[in-house]
Amino acid sequence: MHRLLIIALAVLFTNIALAWQPTRPVTVLLGFAPGSGNEISFRKVSQIVQQNNPGVYFVIEHRPGADAVIAQNLLAQARADGHTISVPSHMSFFVTNDVWQKDLKKWTQNDFVNVVALGQSPLALVATKNSVVDTPQQFKALVTLAPRPISVAIGGGAHQMAYEYMIYSFGADKDRVVNIRYPGPAQAVAAVAAETTEFGIMPVAIARPLIDAGRVKLIGLTGSHVLEKLPRAPLLSETVPGISVYAGWIVSLPGTAPKNVVEWYQQEFARAIKSSEYQTWAVDNYIFIDPKQLTARGVAEYGSRLAKSFEPIIKNLK
Repeated sequence: MHRLLIIALAVLFTNIALAWQPTRPVTVLLGFAPGSGNEISFRKVSQIVQQNNPGVYFVIEHRPGADAVIAQNLLAQARADGHTISVPSHMSFFVTNDVWQKDLKKWTQNDFVNVVALGQSPLALVATKNSVVDTPQQFKALVTLAPRPISVAIGGGAHQMAYEYMIYSFGADKDRVVNIRYPGPAQAVAAVAAETTEFGIMPVAIARPLIDAGRVKLIGLTGSHVLEKLPRAPLLSETVPGISVYAGWIVSLPGTAPKNVVEWYQQEFARAIKSSEYQTWAVDNYIFIDPKQLTARGVAEYGSRLAKSFEPIIKNLK
């Protein structure tokens, strides 16, 4: 009897240990200015997580700068108790932070566990409504010749990598075709709408309201993924083969977070992402979900492939 009681108590305490959830508001560090894909995707999925877990609450704290390196620096210093997380971007975290922000980083990728990906979205190449360019082919012809200075607004690492990929592929002159960095994608597309820059690169989810309003023109989308809501959108891959650059967002915890904390985030966020509510919202916002990236292992494997695929471009930049 005594032995059975000990076993029962052991099982009970094990279940209690696994049944972790936040006990106070969770601080969510966002490394970009308001309006980023990181923010809109997290706000939607966290709304569902909160509905599924009464009492759980997330508080977004914008810490823009250095393509989210500042936010990750703060996460690296935070207590690994599950009450501070961040939402970095795939391309920045796995590729470009080691190229353009390496001197500012106070962490390595192994200092974090990235539990799930919230989704990915093709990048849109847009132009001012009065630009002479209407197609990817015309854009290539213009930047290749560069008869005049050309400016391209960008708001994140993936956007800059898309710019670098096109410049490299076209053999264009970077002194004539320059990129202008903005705090985030919303600010970048606003600059194109205001005709501060002629072109811009940002997630289509962020650009679409201004495209629909006729304030900017869609020239093409990166990658080969055909969006359900934009089946006829021109693909840049037909003019720039191999330009598989997507905006993508992940939920990141300190690498020393306890196993039950990591499991809670993975399970609850994957559950929310799989819900019909989030799936419908994603389609409506030009976001696609990779089921393989609903685990930490899947995110890590995707990040490794992503870094390897851009090695030739990175070598050209160094």
